[in-house]
Amino acid sequence: MRARRWLPLAVALVILVASLVPGGGGGGAIGPVGVDKLLHVVGYAVLAGTSLWALCDRRLGATLAVVVLVTGYGGVVELLQGPVPGRAVSLLDLVADGVGAVLGVVGWWLVGRPHSTGGPTGE
Repeated sequence: MRARRWLPLAVALVILVASLVPGGGGGGAIGPVGVDKLLHVVGYAVLAGTSLWALCDRRLGATLAVVVLVTGYGGVVELLQGPVPGRAVSLLDLVADGVGAVLGVVGWWLVGRPHSTGGPTGE
């Protein structure tokens, strides 16, 4: 059970490493949305969902905290990209991170463990 608490940290590390690769970034577009924005949404949705899964907490306070913290993490990652060659700080990327965080917690609320209504022990 404790091993799952490491999953959000692993996801956060993958996001950080992928975001700091010089000259990286998804090119092209799918419809009106750039591939890089879709990657942000998916990555931060997975981070938010795995964070709530690790917490086993469906309370509104925990859910809102995860959205704020995951989006804040996205902001920090954006700032770290500033000095990386071929990367840039992007407000639209941060918006995509926030959208992903919201979608991740909505996904957890919809398909997460139905008996997990209390704190970390499911009380």
